[in-house]
Amino acid sequence: MKWVCLMANMTLPGVGTLICKRWVTGTIQSVGSVIGFSLLGYCVYEFYLALQNYSASMDGEEVDGMLGAVKQLSSGMMGPLVTGAVGVIILKVMWIWAQVTTAQVFKAEKAAEAQEAAAESVEVPPPLDSSN
Repeated sequence: MKWVCLMANMTLPGVGTLICKRWVTGTIQSVGSVIGFSLLGYCVYEFYLALQNYSASMDGEEVDGMLGAVKQLSSGMMGPLVTGAVGVIILKVMWIWAQVTTAQVFKAEKAAEAQEAAAESVEVPPPLDSSN
C-alpha cells in the first residue's frame, strides 16, 4: 500500500494520499496540484499563441520589423509567465507536501509492522500441568 501511495504521489500529488485514506490532506493536495497544472498549462498555451503570432509577423520582414515583433512578444508574455511561475510554485509545494505525507505513511506502517513482530515474538508460556 505504501508503495502505491509513493508512486501515485509522484505522478499527481494528493492521489496517493487519498489512496492511503487521508481524505482532507489528499483532497487539498489534489486540488492544489490540479490548480498548479492548470496555471502552468495556461502559461504554455499563451506562449504557444504568442509564438504563432510572432512567426506570422515574420513573413518577409526586415530586421527592424523583427525587433519590434520581439519586443511585442516579450511585453505580452509577462502576465502568463508570472501565472506559470505561480503554478510551478504551487505544484512544488504540493509535491513536497505529498512526499512528507508519504514519509508519514511509511513511518506509520513500519511502526505497525514492528508492533506485530513484537507481539509475535512474545513467547507464550507453556500450559500449566495440573496433574502434580
